[in-house]
Amino acid sequence: MWRRLVCGPAALIAAGLALLVVRLNRLFWSSGSAGIRAFQRLTRRYGWAGLEVELQVRYHPSSSENGDLPAWRSWVRHVVDVFGRYRQVVDMTITNEVNLDASPNTSDGSYKDARQALIEGVEAAHAEAVRRGFRRLRFGFTYAYRWNPASYAAFFQYLGARGGRKFRRPLGFVGLDFYPGSFYPPTMAGTSYGAATVQALGTLRDCYLPEARIGMRTPLWVTENGVPTGATESDAAQASALDQLVQAVRAYSGTFHVTDYRWFNLRDSSSSATGSLPGVSDTFASDGLLNDSYAPKPRSGCTGA
Repeated sequence: MWRRLVCGPAALIAAGLALLVVRLNRLFWSSGSAGIRAFQRLTRRYGWAGLEVELQVRYHPSSSENGDLPAWRSWVRHVVDVFGRYRQVVDMTITNEVNLDASPNTSDGSYKDARQALIEGVEAAHAEAVRRGFRRLRFGFTYAYRWNPASYAAFFQYLGARGGRKFRRPLGFVGLDFYPGSFYPPTMAGTSYGAATVQALGTLRDCYLPEARIGMRTPLWVTENGVPTGATESDAAQASALDQLVQAVRAYSGTFHVTDYRWFNLRDSSSSATGSLPGVSDTFASDGLLNDSYAPKPRSGCTGA
């Protein structure tokens, strides 16, 4: 049974199999109080609209803060203090894609002591939420699928060796960031979106999470998933891919204990982009289910005003 779905086939939503939640990305530590105020405004806006909200709480330190883990823990606790008071805030992702070290803007892996920041950030966030009585909040981390497979075992082994019960027990989820046919693998030749999804979920659950000593009790979320439109895919092809991806996750949710699904993104950042390819500046720019004007794409499964 689905718990939350960010945007997908209208039939799933109409059948009561999913709830919508707004995911606010990139609350950088380096953005300081200005970033917190900006995210407060967004949180209130979506709360007034009756939507639940989750935050991506990024390590992303300034040059002077890079590797200062006591200061990082203090900032994480401050974020929990500020946003835990908003009843619409239900989840926080602590750090983002620490296993990916090639894109500091989108991922935290290139910063000093990022793996330890993930562990200590989750621990600090949970302890502060308990202290303040924000027991509804869930905390987790994300993993970028198939960026550098040779390094994955080391990443999860580090979490297993350095992250004890204090880290594992409060984990509300482990997130899979997965872009088949655009990020990696770069093409879908010889496979289907459904088969690629099952492979990604199975690899994370059965191969890597045991290295981190994280068991079936901790649910998996698909925290990022997307297919572009433009030169590489038509609107109809994107809609077909979305349907295959969602149905595959739903079909194997029991096998791999998957409770949540997020599509990246609700709208395009640039509908004139030609698609998403590794190394291209407009990567992910046209993965939205709506155009950059918020106009619906044909057969996207979402409507907008």
